[in-house]
Amino acid sequence: MDARHLCDHCLAHNQRKPMHYAAIDVGSPAKGNLGWFILGPVVEEGGTDPDALIDAIVEASRHGPLVLGFEAPMYVPAGRHVTALLKARPGEGSRAWSVAAGATTTAIALAVVPWLLDSISKRSVGARAWQDWNKLPKGPGEIVVFEAFVSGGPSDGHVADARAAAIAAKAAFEDQNLPIASALADEDCMSLLGAALLHAGLTDDISELHRRCLVVRAAKSVTTPPTEAIGNSTVQQVRA
Repeated sequence: MDARHLCDHCLAHNQRKPMHYAAIDVGSPAKGNLGWFILGPVVEEGGTDPDALIDAIVEASRHGPLVLGFEAPMYVPAGRHVTALLKARPGEGSRAWSVAAGATTTAIALAVVPWLLDSISKRSVGARAWQDWNKLPKGPGEIVVFEAFVSGGPSDGHVADARAAAIAAKAAFEDQNLPIASALADEDCMSLLGAALLHAGLTDDISELHRRCLVVRAAKSVTTPPTEAIGNSTVQQVRA
C-alpha cells in the first residue's frame, strides 16, 4: 500500500463507526465444536450455540461495521499445475489446507459458512459483505470477511481460539501505522468464501470467486479468559 492509500486507510479508520470483530472456529455444531467470539463496543460475547451466534452477529452488524472471520481454509489454489494443487498455500508451512485437520475443517466449512452467511442475509436486510480488506466497512450492515489461521499447541478450546482470532483481527485493522498484510502470500485461487457470499446474496460481484481473502494469523493460548463457554452456553465478557 503506497502513502496515498495508507492515508486513505487512516482517514477511513477515523470516519467509520466503532467496529465489531467476530471470529468463528469452524467445527461440528452437533458436537459443540463451533466456537465463536465477538469483540466490540456493544456486543462482546462468545460461546458454542449456533443460534446465539447468529443473534450476536446480527446485533453487532446493526450497530455498525463488522469484521467477520472463519478459522478454516477459505480459498484453495487454482493456478498451479495439477500435481501441486493439494500442496500447502504459501505461508501455511506444514499445516496444508488439504491434509488431516485442514481437509476436515474445509469440508465442514463448505456447509457451515454458507449457513451462517445465509442466516445473516435473511435477518439483516440490505447487508453487504466483501473480501477486499483495503475497502473498510464504515456503517451498519457492512461486513468484511477474512480467514483466521490459529496455530500453536494446546488451547482453552474452540471459544478461546475464536477469541484469539478476533483479538488478532482487531489489532490488524486498528493499527493505523501499517498496511494490513495477509499471513499467506498471494496466488490464483478459487474462493470458497466468495462463493458463500454470492450464495447468500451479500454480494453480486462475481469476481469474489477469484479473490483471495485476508488471512489473519493468531496463536493458541492456554490462558483462561475471565469466563468461558461450557457445552452449548453463551458467555458474556465483563469489561472493566
